[in-house]
Amino acid sequence: MKKLYVSEFSATGANEKTDALKALFARVCAAVPAVRFCPERDPFPSDGRIRALRFSGLSYQEKENSVFAYTGFPENASASSPVPGMVLVHGGGGHAYAEWVRYWVDHGFAALSFDGFGQTYTGPDHTYEPSLDFWKPDPDAHIPPGGFSFADKPFTEQGFTYYVADVILAHNLLRADRRVIREKIGATGISWGGFALSVAVCYDRRFAFAAPVYIGGFMDVSKTPWGTCFRGPGITDVWDAKLLSAEVETPVHFFNGDGDPFFDANASTAYAAALPNGALTLLPGFTHGQTEGAAVPELLRFAEEQTGGGTRNIKIVSLAAEGDGAALRFSLPSDVNRADACVYYKTEDLIYDGKYLRELWSCARTRASGGKAFVRIPPEARLFYFAVEGRTQGDPDTVLHAATGVFTGKTWRAAEQ
Repeated sequence: MKKLYVSEFSATGANEKTDALKALFARVCAAVPAVRFCPERDPFPSDGRIRALRFSGLSYQEKENSVFAYTGFPENASASSPVPGMVLVHGGGGHAYAEWVRYWVDHGFAALSFDGFGQTYTGPDHTYEPSLDFWKPDPDAHIPPGGFSFADKPFTEQGFTYYVADVILAHNLLRADRRVIREKIGATGISWGGFALSVAVCYDRRFAFAAPVYIGGFMDVSKTPWGTCFRGPGITDVWDAKLLSAEVETPVHFFNGDGDPFFDANASTAYAAALPNGALTLLPGFTHGQTEGAAVPELLRFAEEQTGGGTRNIKIVSLAAEGDGAALRFSLPSDVNRADACVYYKTEDLIYDGKYLRELWSCARTRASGGKAFVRIPPEARLFYFAVEGRTQGDPDTVLHAATGVFTGKTWRAAEQ
């Protein structure tokens, strides 16, 4: 039987720097932040479930650091009827998102979205507007400047340390609330937030599950132009999640587009393969952004599965070589009764012209039945991955995907061994 995720790259393991980070973040895991609610900044006048607050972050140069955030709970959440929880980690150029919190609350989760860049909302009281025009530097936030621009500095002088610490502290806040089931708190992060979450789960092993979107580990093997930002001393030997991925027992389901301009499919596959409980869904043509990353239907279904909602996603159970193709076996959730099996392929390597792939993926599709299908691999395919796609009965416009990692000729042969 072939593995769904096979990569020529592997986790490199801990080092003195990651050992030092383990000690630092262990202290963060043990901290319960002080909280101050900000009723004048509550985002939706007609929806009292979503509230604005501040919590105490990791201090910087002996200055107290205040983190602005939104949190929310379903109306029926109580100490006697607790609900699962979600930590929401925004991406680069983003901020705390009240509508993101409301999305998860509407689906039965407690949720918290914090601002990891030292910003606060400056719009009119008792309102909310996601436009960056209303998000300004927070005078009560004291964090180092930059992302990796100070990678040669001590950890407490690097802005990314504080971003990861905020993920853990947000987790601590939800765990401390009796309305939340401590053992059912997960997290998702988008783009830069997906990278931060991938690092956070290496140091905070209490998460029930994690779902990074677009970016995870192995950034230094990505062939995208943006991947060059993650190379060099103080970055690849400290902050790349590949270092400790093999130690992470947390179920991590990673979501990415097959042509993402920031994190390519090879790196995505390597990250999924390095995680003991890792999974990957490549989404064909998936565009990059906060709105897109926050609304992946398979991600919500994964969270529901992990918190007791049963089988909600399509799953590829096995993959085996057969003649000039592959035999797939899969399972469908109860609201999907028909599916197609596909092979997405490219006749050239992952080559980027500027931000975008020079050659898009082609697709060969076949109708599947009885939970199995045979998919022929085109002889001209240089890279390929397999997918099963089905439409839900209640919403025929929603297509659910399950996918393998990307294979090359080398990794396809390795998977057969």
